[in-house]
Amino acid sequence: MNQQGPAPPVWWLIWATITAAFFLAVGIFETTATSTGTQSWLTLIALPPFIASAFIRFGLLPRVTPPPRKFLFFILGLALAESGGFLALILGSPWKTPLAAAALVLIIVYIPAFIIRRP
Repeated sequence: MNQQGPAPPVWWLIWATITAAFFLAVGIFETTATSTGTQSWLTLIALPPFIASAFIRFGLLPRVTPPPRKFLFFILGLALAESGGFLALILGSPWKTPLAAAALVLIIVYIPAFIIRRP
């Protein structure tokens, strides 16, 4: 990785792979009957990664200027959004579907359209 960071296709490839993997996981967990018997409030431990991911996307990414650091925050924010979604899917009902939808929204807002390559 040089001083300009990775090329835009790398950003798009990572984003598309993480998004597709999460859609696959949602499809698997939604079709299988997973009743773990956890407490309903326990599923809400997925909220802190969501909040951290949203803060990175809307608070840090617009302000970070060196592309290598921006790439680091991009990966970290995507990982937090996906991990919160996986926590919600694994822990089960009753909040599984709304929290999985929140994870998908957070992953989608990381679309790397903000990547502008300047000569």
